Amino acid sequence: QSTPQLFSKSALESDGARLFTHAVFEEFQEEYKCSTNTLTSKGFSENNNMELNTVKDALRNRNFIVQYNPGTLESSCTCKLFERRGVPCRHILWIYLGNGLEKIPESSFAKKWTKDVVRDIKSNHKGCVGMGDVDIIDKKQIEMMKLWSEVHETMGVLIGREKEHVEDLCKLIKEFREKLLPSVPPMTKHQELEELLGCATNNEITILPPKISKNKGSGKRMLSNKAKVVACASKPKRMCNNCKQMAHHDKRNCPNPFVERPPQNVDDEEEEEEEEEEEEEEEEENEEDELED
Repeated sequence: QSTPQLFSKSALESDGARLFTHAVFEEFQEEYKCSTNTLTSKGFSENNNMELNTVKDALRNRNFIVQYNPGTLESSCTCKLFERRGVPCRHILWIYLGNGLEKIPESSFAKKWTKDVVRDIKSNHKGCVGMGDVDIIDKKQIEMMKLWSEVHETMGVLIGREKEHVEDLCKLIKEFREKLLPSVPPMTKHQELEELLGCATNNEITILPPKISKNKGSGKRMLSNKAKVVACASKPKRMCNNCKQMAHHDKRNCPNPFVERPPQNVDDEEEEEEEEEEEEEEEEENEEDELED
């Protein structure tokens, strides 16, 4: 990879360009620019060989506390950018610049963002994998990558060959798999659950169903609209003095209270009043009969 363009001639920024990939270095360089322009010191103290620096960030208008150990070069900041992204924050870089560090300590970056990891896991078209740093890729993983390369090349050779060659390869792979797997009968779902949980399940159930509590109104079911219509239809109809129709309502609860009627004589009005009184008396008698029943 080519060397990215640097913001300054600082050895700390040059070390970041050498260490990080291009995508991560852009984020690191942005933090480095802010560390040289937007930060000021607001306090300093020492506690058990740890330096506590209070740094004010002008962009965020907040104070952050940076803990720095001059002996081990370990540092931490209350902004927690390193814990989230694996890149040192601007506040930690400001402390490094103040202490004259020219290289980023190993405790201040994640190895997964470095160029060395990318180089070590690359392989060529023949499946040859560079050993590189054994701490990053173990030998077993390298052998697995070689095996996958051999399988890939074999599949390329089988293209255009006879069907028998493909069947022979499938047979060899199946025999090798059966040889590796122990002859153990398949587990049941109950056994798989026990293996997943790491403990044996108890067949005795000691949990009882909860007691049913009867609250106010329990046991009464609310009638649906259909049930209300059926119950209303079972009652006999009567003449409504307002709309002059046979229905299940009277003048008091008539849905058409503003029906225009022609003028009537005084005798007719008296007859209507008498009819209404008779209807009210009948309703009262019906209510008394229902209460007695």
